Amino acid sequence: MIARGGKNTGNLPVIAGGTSQPVHVEQFDTDFDNPFETEPSRASHWLLTTCIAGVAGTLVVGAAVLGFVGSSGYSNDALASINSHETTTMRSNAVSGGLLESVALKPFGSVFEENVPDVSGEIIIPQRGLPGVASYPGITANELPYGDGRTVVLDAELAVASVNAENITTISKTPPPEPVDETIRLAKGRTLIDEIVSRGVAREAAQALVASIEPVFPTKQFKEGAEFELTLEQQQDFYGRYVIFPVRLAFKPGPTENILVEADEDGHFAARIEGEREGTASRYANYDHFRTKARVGSSLYATAKDNKVPDYITAELTRVFAYDVDFQRQVKASDSFEVFYGNPLTGSSKKRKVLHYAQLTLGGKTKTYYRFTTADGSTDYYDENGRSATKSLLKTPVSGFKLTSGYGMRRHPLLGYNKMHTGVDFGAPFGTPIRAAGNAKIKVAGRFGTYGIAVKLQHSGKYETLYAHMSRLADGIRQGASVRQGQVIGYVGSTGRSTGPHLHYEVRMNDRPVNPMRMKATGGRQLAGKDLKTFQALKTRIVAMMKVAPSGTRVAQAQR
Repeated sequence: MIARGGKNTGNLPVIAGGTSQPVHVEQFDTDFDNPFETEPSRASHWLLTTCIAGVAGTLVVGAAVLGFVGSSGYSNDALASINSHETTTMRSNAVSGGLLESVALKPFGSVFEENVPDVSGEIIIPQRGLPGVASYPGITANELPYGDGRTVVLDAELAVASVNAENITTISKTPPPEPVDETIRLAKGRTLIDEIVSRGVAREAAQALVASIEPVFPTKQFKEGAEFELTLEQQQDFYGRYVIFPVRLAFKPGPTENILVEADEDGHFAARIEGEREGTASRYANYDHFRTKARVGSSLYATAKDNKVPDYITAELTRVFAYDVDFQRQVKASDSFEVFYGNPLTGSSKKRKVLHYAQLTLGGKTKTYYRFTTADGSTDYYDENGRSATKSLLKTPVSGFKLTSGYGMRRHPLLGYNKMHTGVDFGAPFGTPIRAAGNAKIKVAGRFGTYGIAVKLQHSGKYETLYAHMSRLADGIRQGASVRQGQVIGYVGSTGRSTGPHLHYEVRMNDRPVNPMRMKATGGRQLAGKDLKTFQALKTRIVAMMKVAPSGTRVAQAQR
């Protein structure tokens, strides 16, 4: 290596055991005796120092590796337990003039101990220096940071931790007992839930089992002495504990039926009549409420009739939607309806069923109403937000009708020439009730020229309605009296200038006739406060009852 800034001394160090190699060493201009001087040549000093230290370190590490591995390349394995051995220091002059001193470590317990002199385990740090120059201070073995200058060897043994047999708990896992069959006979004043719970079943599981029976057979019809076959099984709960769980229940509501209730792998119960398709109701059940959903066929009335919906329920359905729907023109075969009806949820009457829920889907748009009685005793139908179906005027004041003549110019069937028809005609059977289109005061009640027996009502504001060709008036209908919306004011007939039973219905605004079918209904009561809260609770109850109610068609088929 040639350093810049000096002249060549011409010294040629000789490597022990080898040939002479020329080494060019430059004499530095600055004083080399002070390696820490701050003159500009300081970088050259550190460069040379770093190179020499690197060579020395490489030789030391290499010698240490050779001592452990051996000249034949064998490694000394199995050093889990190590005894202290002496180390051997071999000194050789690698560079003439004592440039380097090499160190070799004696392998422990190996054949390499032969012919190696004992030097009492002393580790010698190589001296650093060059001929003719000052050397760095040497480091003695006693100044090493890890001991007193002697090699530290650790004796270590691997041992398995002892186990105290007294702290071991042995758990012997045995399979659960086989399922058990029991017979339940209802005692007086006891319910099926009570009987199942008394056999160690959780009340929640017993309630879920009994509730699953409702769509098939109403549990309130269980009587004293009724027998049930119950199968119990021990199953693991969430915490791994064994609990008693009902997996099967069977009973006979009648001589030709067997109802089964079974639990699936998730613990959910389902009831069915053995041998019947799922959802079939028991022919021995007496239901108080029914649910019917169907797509409209030839007409809404005919479809409801085919599905065993009572006529008065169908009439109530059309009345609820009469404010918004023209049943003659708007209802198509692709539309659908749904009704839920049965015994009143309030009051004591059980002889006549009422419509609790009505839904119509027309042209993809669905409208739903629920029957509700307010705190002041007024009963009406309200949508899901608590707004009344009742509007300012009914669009169709008669139920079960057929529109036979519209509003506008037409050829009069009796006079034989074109004449303005100032109302609409609804064909309906004799005696069909006619209802007031809105709250009003009666201006005319009785014979009224070519209109026959008619009623004319004056509504609040600027509207008047006329109902003609009645067969007779309803009780209490007289001039000057007040009527409320939906109240029956008369019955369909064919009095006056008429060719058959029908209702002629007119609406006048500021004494000028308007088309009743094109009027937009307005108004309607909005529930609030306590009434709204009570209505929301009732709505939730009705929806829950509908889930378990059979259809009228299914019950009729089962009872044949």
